[in-house]
Amino acid sequence: MGDSKIKALHYFIRESNVGELKFVLEDIGSILGNKDFLQDAEIVEALRGYYESHLSHHELPNGTQVVVTTHGRREPENHKAAEGEGEEEQSPSANPAEFVYVDAAKNVKFSLDVTTGECKVLDDACKEADSDSQAFKEKLVESLDKYISERFKPGTTFGTLSVTGENPWTVHIDISCHNLNHKNFWGGEWLSRWTVTHTAGSSDFELTGNIKISNHYFEQGNIQFKLDKAFDTPVKGTAADGDVAQSVFAQISKLEEAYQNSLEAM
Repeated sequence: MGDSKIKALHYFIRESNVGELKFVLEDIGSILGNKDFLQDAEIVEALRGYYESHLSHHELPNGTQVVVTTHGRREPENHKAAEGEGEEEQSPSANPAEFVYVDAAKNVKFSLDVTTGECKVLDDACKEADSDSQAFKEKLVESLDKYISERFKPGTTFGTLSVTGENPWTVHIDISCHNLNHKNFWGGEWLSRWTVTHTAGSSDFELTGNIKISNHYFEQGNIQFKLDKAFDTPVKGTAADGDVAQSVFAQISKLEEAYQNSLEAM
């Protein structure tokens, strides 16, 4: 396939609205007369980028809901030499469109076929190597789940997070709301990504982040809007009662609610 076609297809995939990728791929296949384009390495990477940029949700065969993020990327094992041997390990799949991710909030490693959206569970017991960071992560996950249940429409929103580093810790939090109603010609998303820096044993933390909103209305027309709000200046917080996890999400709630209110006042 020529470079100009690849570039055009890459654009169509990248600009597809949330929840509409399957329709775009079907239309491309109809125009080209087949779906061979899904075998192209550049198209596969474009699809991977689409899923990651939209923090896509997927239900695993065991019923667990996971979120695809760049922080959760794990490379397949097919190019990794087995320990103590000179031979290559065999990956769970030789499918070049299948990538490996970890949803650390759910303690699960899974594969995602970006051409079909199908997932497989690879390990359902992934935990932090350090017991202190694992305990902190569990408190954060509890606060994350509570925040989502209180602030978002049921069934639309999922989140994940990971704790990295030794001291201080860096926490990456991803919240993904996909509110889709295509039978009534609309769909939208609210994506927020937050980074928290916290030193173990301290009540203080710093928070930076970003909120992205996009909506698509297509009844008798094609109306879209996209908003991107960055919180680059670190917001400093202190947990008065020592519950850092709860205080982090209280601060996130404050920032997100203030931004939503500012939009309603426009």
